[in-house]
Amino acid sequence: MRSVIAIVFTALVAPCAAWSQCDPDTVFSNTTTNSVCIATDGAVRSVYTNALPDHETGAFPNPGNPNTIRAQRITLTMCAQPRLSDTKTYIDKGSGVCPFWVFGVAINGLEFDPIANEFFRNTSTGQLNREWNQNALSPNVNLGLDMNDAHVQPNGKYHYHGDPVKFIEQLGITSTQHSPIVAYAADGFPVYYRYVYASDANSEIVDVASCFHLKAGTRPGDGVSAPNGAYDGTYTQDYEFRAGVDCILDECNGRYGPTPDFPLGTYYYVITSNYPVIPRCFSGYPDKAFTVGPPQQGCATSNANQICTISSVEEDADALVELISLAPNPASSTISLTFHDANLQHHLTAVRVFDQTGQQVIALKGASTTVNVDGLASGVYYVRLEVAGAEVTKVFVKQ
Repeated sequence: MRSVIAIVFTALVAPCAAWSQCDPDTVFSNTTTNSVCIATDGAVRSVYTNALPDHETGAFPNPGNPNTIRAQRITLTMCAQPRLSDTKTYIDKGSGVCPFWVFGVAINGLEFDPIANEFFRNTSTGQLNREWNQNALSPNVNLGLDMNDAHVQPNGKYHYHGDPVKFIEQLGITSTQHSPIVAYAADGFPVYYRYVYASDANSEIVDVASCFHLKAGTRPGDGVSAPNGAYDGTYTQDYEFRAGVDCILDECNGRYGPTPDFPLGTYYYVITSNYPVIPRCFSGYPDKAFTVGPPQQGCATSNANQICTISSVEEDADALVELISLAPNPASSTISLTFHDANLQHHLTAVRVFDQTGQQVIALKGASTTVNVDGLASGVYYVRLEVAGAEVTKVFVKQ
């Protein structure tokens, strides 16, 4: 399963690029080697995949996983022009009757699906306590994962629970260069692997870490209905997010900043070497095609037509950026936005400012062209403007 049939290779193009259309029948008729096709039609990006790995895997079945890898027929959709939401969506909380979310899909068509359907079991009654989810990556949990932190579902789907080492090696990713896009999250934002800019595009490449840490002390359970003992990583609830000045990723392992694919800046996720490795929440609007559960109850069913929008601005993204200027830059107290097309200013609906960790620090609704930044600490910030359905990013330095 090492050869790759890439009908449309899309790893290094921006989400809103015009891609060739896919022939799902060609993808699904291949049941022996990796086959995937990614295409964008208007506001929606679609991924068609047979989910066969295109790299070395461990042996399956194995003592911890009795299943055999088999070809799938999977169609996933997400927003091609993703938007940030005011709230986070946690993948272990699911949606309605759908208990979990798959986080995203790699450019080789394999799913990043970190949540294990394994929980603490009452030692007396055998009942599952779903408040305590076993961490698939813990050495105390044996789910038959291979060198890619992956294993196989009963239906034959091979999927990643953690760091897909052989996939990363195949892409040639190293610590000396910015990672390429390795996946797309269910909300449409790009996913990178570990090595990203420290700040702006001229900064060093850093191996960024998540801001999750093991909790101190012991679990509150009695050991019968809920687990007791030290917080050792056996359960995902053993970890907590701690924001701090040395932390550049948010709770969803994401941040806002420039990348080689988005030099003007974008929100993006990072697969890290430390827990959670694969992000555990979404900052945008995830497509329900990525929910886990019975399709007859609406799970694994796309709602892209309800959540995805496309820019109503006729100019391309580069031209639109040039029609809006920001001054002064650097700024000390206020910044002013100037629209070189008067019509655009009438379509300004929101102004949001993000710091380098991706945290929103200012939010203004309506056509506000003056932003008070006096209360911000010195550093680099990103101003995201919502204009006529499009989102434009400008960068400024606060003195």
